[in-house]
Formats: sequence, C-alpha cells, structure tokens
Amino acid sequence: MKVWILCIVSFALIACSGQKQELDKNAEITKRVEMTPNLLVQHTLQEENYQLHYVSNGNTEKPSILFVHGTPGSWGSFSRYFEDQQLASDYHINSLDRPGWGSSSYPNGDFPKRLSDQSDLLGPILHDIWKNNGQQKILIIGHSLGGSLVPKLAVDYPNYVKGVLILAGDIDPELAEARWFNHALDLFPKQWIPEFWYNSNQEVLELRPELAQLQDEFSQLTIPMMVLQGTDDDLVRPQNAAFAESLFPNIEVVWLEGASHIINLTHSENVKEAIGSFY
Repeated sequence: MKVWILCIVSFALIACSGQKQELDKNAEITKRVEMTPNLLVQHTLQEENYQLHYVSNGNTEKPSILFVHGTPGSWGSFSRYFEDQQLASDYHINSLDRPGWGSSSYPNGDFPKRLSDQSDLLGPILHDIWKNNGQQKILIIGHSLGGSLVPKLAVDYPNYVKGVLILAGDIDPELAEARWFNHALDLFPKQWIPEFWYNSNQEVLELRPELAQLQDEFSQLTIPMMVLQGTDDDLVRPQNAAFAESLFPNIEVVWLEGASHIINLTHSENVKEAIGSFY
C-alpha cells in the first residue's frame, strides 16, 4: 500500500511540474554551494523548545534579503543565488529553513501547518538578521507556499520588513483549493506516508482556510510589494497574481510568459531584477 501511495505522489509531482531536471540540477548546485569554502555562514538559533536554521553570505554591510522556501523544501531552494557574484556583492543574502524543514525544528506537538503558526515561530530569524545588519529592514522573498507566508511575516513583523516579493504564491483563498492528489493522500493513515510528504500535504490542505482568515490583514499592508508569476504555472493558479493586485494597496505584478511554477530556479535573472527594483 505504501508503494502505491508513493506512486500517487510521484505521478502527481511529475504531471504537475514536469521540472525534475531543474530540481535535480538545483540539488547539485546546493551540494556545490555547501562545499565551497567561505561561501556560506551557518546560523542556528536555539529557542526555548525548538531551533531555527538559516544560512547567509555574511555580507552584513549591504542591504538584507531573505528567501523563504515552499513545501516541501529548505534553504537550498535558493542556493544558486549565493553563487551569483554580483548579487553576493550587493546584498546580505539569507535563506532559511521553515519550522519542521531542513535543520529547523518546531515545539513538541502538532506540526505547524498554518501560515500563522509558521510566522509565530520565525520571528527570531528576522530579528537576528535585522540585528546583525545594523537594524536595516529586510526584503523578504517567498516562493510557492513561502510566497503565501511572506505577507503574513510582513504583517507580524513590520519593524523588520522593508518589502515583499512573491514568487508564484497563492493569495486568493478560492484559487488555493488543494489538488486531487492532496485530497487523495489525506485519505490514508498518517503512518503509511513518509513524514515529510504528510507534513507538506497538511500545509497545502490548510492553505485555503488560512488565507481566508488573513485577507483583512493582508489588505492593510502598505509596504512595497511585487509578484512574479508564470503564465504556465501548473501548481499555483496564475490568476492569483491578478487577485493580489486587487488586494494589496502597493503592489506590482510581473507576468513571465511561458514560465512554469519553479521560477526561483528557471527565471533567476527575473528574480534578481525584481530584487533590484526595491532598492
């Protein structure tokens, strides 16, 4: 039965993303970045009953940017940006592991599947980056579910956040309806499913009701914001970008013609150009 479950998940991911080659390439880049001397600074914050992990390039004299990954994922979703010499020269680059992913844990109890739960736990990372960078505000950049999370971080931590860049993120509750395979996977007992797939699926299933509760908070954000959205995205419905334009008071939408979901990997030049527009 477990084999069939993994087949369902694998089929769904291949069918809905078609980007395995890019994902494999990114895994190689992440390994290379990790092995390059003096390229990364590792940060582990020990909280009362959990720990948080993020990496940086240590260039604390420059403006800070913080990457927030989707589900499943880790800081390595943005590893290629640490190899970019111009970006590394111009910015204090940071990329985190969300609670429960990578080397970040979470307090004992249920996995923090809601955006609000994740935001509550991530505050120490934003504070640490802000403190280490001369109390300069941070541009936060989120991909996929991370793109849904970064507006909540901006709401909860206005003293730390300069602007928000959303890469293919769900914003509209109606458009965030989970896919057929998410509902199918939820029918199986937890013990039959690998933990990371179970947790990822729970985040996706919780997204629609959570976004519905956050609409009023989101609509009050006045800081500069931008959305990058691929027209051929098969995981996040592209109409989310148009909805974001109607919701947030101070936002720009950039459409990437023909781009699929993983624009953090396939359209890094567009991402870098968008980062520069905030400064």
